[in-house]
Amino acid sequence: MLQKDKEKLERIKSLKVIESLPEDLKVAIESFLEQAIIVGEYELDYMPAEYLKKLFKVCSKYPEYDELLLKMIEVVNRDNM
Repeated sequence: MLQKDKEKLERIKSLKVIESLPEDLKVAIESFLEQAIIVGEYELDYMPAEYLKKLFKVCSKYPEYDELLLKMIEVVNRDNM
């Protein structure tokens, strides 16, 4: 693993989900981050799509997070995920 990838992984490990988020959204974000850490630590080729799908689905329930959802979709589209 390249040093820059190790640094990104350490940054992901240090992230904390905002406590005031709706519980289902908080769980979806935490699950996504946990899976991202696993993918990084084991140098896997990809993350199972279910984690991203669940994150998008839960986020879409909350109009106040539409901007976040659109940015996530933009990243996925940009990176051809």
